[in-house]
Parts: sequence; C-alpha cells; structure tokens
Amino acid sequence: MIAGAAGANGGPFSARQLTLRVADITTRLVCDESALGVTVSDTSCRFLVPPDYADPPDVTAQVQRAPHLSHPQGDMLFDSGGTWRMYRERDEFVFSFASTALGAAPYRLARFDTSFTRGTIAFNGACIPNSAALQPLEFPLDELMMIHLLARGRGVEVHGCGVIDCDGRAYLFAGQSEAGKSTSARLWHHEGATVLSDDRIVLRLREDRVWMYGTPWHGEQEFASPASAPLTRIFFLAHGPGNSVRPAGGAVAAARLFTCCFPPFHDHAGLDFTLSLLERIVDRVPCVELTFVPDPTVVGFVRSGT
Repeated sequence: MIAGAAGANGGPFSARQLTLRVADITTRLVCDESALGVTVSDTSCRFLVPPDYADPPDVTAQVQRAPHLSHPQGDMLFDSGGTWRMYRERDEFVFSFASTALGAAPYRLARFDTSFTRGTIAFNGACIPNSAALQPLEFPLDELMMIHLLARGRGVEVHGCGVIDCDGRAYLFAGQSEAGKSTSARLWHHEGATVLSDDRIVLRLREDRVWMYGTPWHGEQEFASPASAPLTRIFFLAHGPGNSVRPAGGAVAAARLFTCCFPPFHDHAGLDFTLSLLERIVDRVPCVELTFVPDPTVVGFVRSGT
C-alpha cells in the first residue's frame, strides 16, 4: 500500500472535499469517487478551512484512482534523484512519483496547467485498497505545488524561521541547514513569541508591504502556524562568540536571501520574478547579519532594537 493511502485510521479524518489555506492561497481537493476520501497530514490540518468556506479557491485539484499509470512522455525538467521527477507534457506540468518497492510504474501522477491553478492527482489503483483515505498532497507535492504557484507572480518560499513577537513585530531568521533556525524557534517560543515555522516561510508583497506567512513544512522543532504578519526585519543567521549585528542591505541582502529561497530553476519567467521580488523585499525590510550565541540572551538582544 502506498504511503498516501491513510486507511480508516491512518489520518486525522477524511472527506470527499477539503480546502487548505497556506499564505492566503487556498487549495481545494475534490474526490468524486464514493469509495475514496481525501485527507492531509497532521500538520496540514492546522491549515484547513471550514467546509462552508465560500471564497473561490486559487487552486483546484481533482483526486482520482486510475487502473494503471505510466511515466510521462514529455521533456523531463527535473529529477530529484529520489521518488519524484517533473516533466513538461504539452500544456501541462507533471510530477511523477515512483518507488522501487511498488514496481516500475508511478504510484502517483500530479498534472497541473501552466498557471498551476487547476490539476488532477491520480493514484495507481494497483497500489491502494478499494476503500481508502488518500493524501493527495503528501510531501513533497504540497510544497512543490506551492513553489511553482508562488513563482507565478505571488511570492517566494524561504528557508528560515519566522516569529511574531508579543508586541506584533515579525522577524525572519534566514539561513541554510545548521545555521540556527531550530534553535531560534525554540528560544523565541520559550519567550512567548508565535513561531510560524522553524524551517519554511512564505513571503508575499501585499499593498507595498512584505507579509510573512507560516507553512506546514516544519523542521525538527515541528513549529507550523497559519498565522501571518507584516515583516519587520530580516536576520541572516551566523554563529559567533557573542550577539551582534551588522548591516546587510541592497544587492548583498538580495543575494543572501536568494541562497535561502526555493525558486523553480527550470522556469526562466518564474526565476526572473523571484529575483525581482527579492530586490523589492530587501528594499522594504531592513536586513542585517545576526551573529548570536544559542541562549535566551539573543532574544533580548533582538528585542532591544539593535
């Protein structure tokens, strides 16, 4: 059985239709087959909206079961080296998921139009039971879909820890693995701040202000909140013997933020948009490099406005 087939007790609940809202972007999953239901991960449950949510979704994905699935015939755009590959097949982008444990054929295919606003997610019927609760957006498809949607003029996903402090000020602590994002999340949580995520943050430009959003894609501390706030400051994390900051604005800040983001490198238009957006973000939000020691003193240091 594939991991996406939650079964009767494998997910928090299932339904014929679910709607998630991440970064003010709604995704509706619809399954018309009576024997099947759709569900999401425990973390993504925090981003579900009520069944009577009336606004039209930004993305609609039909979930279905197919007798068999075949690998796409179009141009391969990306090979993860693991379970998934991305293709361009005529006017569609296709994510193909396969596992040697389940045979050569894909166990899941996700097809989206060029705007990434409509799609179908098909499961290989040979790999799922006759009655199942499926996780159509099982990681990494949920994040892949968001990355490509954001690159179409909506925003950017960043490798970072985002917090909203008790006074409403919102900080992004950006950095690669081992930079201190999880440590920062733990310290700020202990000091009463809301941690949006300890690993993945979405930034969007709304009415000339940069907004920061939590996502379901957490790190080792497992912080994931649907909250959001206008971004007050960006800190590029660095280890050091004490707490200190130094300016890191302009092109330097844009370049450093680019190293922490997730653009679709195969998509020239999407890449151009991301680069332009990062320039506008660092134009509007003060950026500094934060050298810090991993103890609560860094929270007070940042709160002091240094």
